[in-house]
Amino acid sequence: MFFLLSGEGITDMGAAKAATTICEGDDFIVGPMAIVVEKIVEARHNYSILDGACGFISEDSVAHRGSELKATKKQLRLPGKKQAKETRYFFNNARILARFAKERATALDDEVVAVLFRDSDGTASAGRGEWDAKRESMLDGFEEEGFDNGVPMIPKPKSEAWLICAWKQQPYQGCDVLEERSGNDNSPNNLKDELAELLDGEVSPDSLCEMVNQSFDIDRITMPSFKAFRERLDEVIA
Repeated sequence: MFFLLSGEGITDMGAAKAATTICEGDDFIVGPMAIVVEKIVEARHNYSILDGACGFISEDSVAHRGSELKATKKQLRLPGKKQAKETRYFFNNARILARFAKERATALDDEVVAVLFRDSDGTASAGRGEWDAKRESMLDGFEEEGFDNGVPMIPKPKSEAWLICAWKQQPYQGCDVLEERSGNDNSPNNLKDELAELLDGEVSPDSLCEMVNQSFDIDRITMPSFKAFRERLDEVIA
């Protein structure tokens, strides 16, 4: 089983060292959210996806291939709701990642799982819709491409909330309220600054990865957005 990961930046899923569409091995700078995926897979299957069983595709690489979808004019299937630009973004991202994954599965002659990380709320919050609509749009996008192994990874409002839950003064307790916070980094008492304060400013990609490796308990995070992600990943890799 091979895992294809896509994220927004180096402090979530990671980044690419080389100018290749799918980065693997030493060309993949692993981010903290990739380690979260690794922990869940390892708990079930007792191996690390980071030992040659994963590849990374940046948000830019997904967007670059998005022109393929313009000619088809596929519509979101959201019953009773007007199609929205913000959910189309998640729908189309899932469709493109599904295409990459299916091609990779053919090349490897192996099963491929695609994990699509996108924050649900940030500086673009005004144009990216509600969390449940975004997640459903990703699932619809994977389904539109006939791809059964797609996993939305959408922290609410952003990945810092999951990390704060694990590392705050009373870890793992009362974390659901974090999901109601603003994801805008310019807002007062924003999550990014709170995480930096908790870690005494040590929020480099390397330090975050080290912290996730050492003290992020996947079995104690009960936040709804994390549970939705984990349950879907567990279902796909079962």
